[in-house]
Amino acid sequence: MNVHLINPSSVSFGTAVITPRWQYVLAGATPKIFGDPILVDETLFQVDPNRIQPGDAVGIGIHTANALRGYEIGKMARERGAYVIFGGIHATLYPEEARELGGAHAVVKGDGDVVWAKALTDCQAGVPQHVGVGTDCPRMPQALLVLLRLADRWAASPPALLRCSGGGDRATAASRFSFRRACG
Repeated sequence: MNVHLINPSSVSFGTAVITPRWQYVLAGATPKIFGDPILVDETLFQVDPNRIQPGDAVGIGIHTANALRGYEIGKMARERGAYVIFGGIHATLYPEEARELGGAHAVVKGDGDVVWAKALTDCQAGVPQHVGVGTDCPRMPQALLVLLRLADRWAASPPALLRCSGGGDRATAASRFSFRRACG
């Protein structure tokens, strides 16, 4: 089983405009037994359908702007006999849409690196699970407490890298920062 990680785009520029970091995160989370994933960033070049074989796993990360192209790729991969796994913010918000329009066997909601190995193992066993929730952070309350303390400290004059556009109050600051690194 080959693992493909595809960043969809209707237009290839020949140069990356925004590097799809999720591909490298999931490539790093791919167990060695599956080999090195095949990464395709369609802003550089379009996916070659002939490289997708029956039994392969195809991970597609979508946001709203590239969802339709992602759904085209998902349907094509499924027709070729591959397992299709969607992730990304759009699939997290609309998992049924990815299944209905994109041919998803599975949809990962949240942090995909947490459940990626399980998603691949399920596909290899021929029993992909429809929705996996990738946010698993038992230290979240501690991370939130640290974040709120930092928000209080920097409320008057936050460092440039941590400024949030909505002001300096605790609730606004907490809504602007990512807790992901505190969970790692």
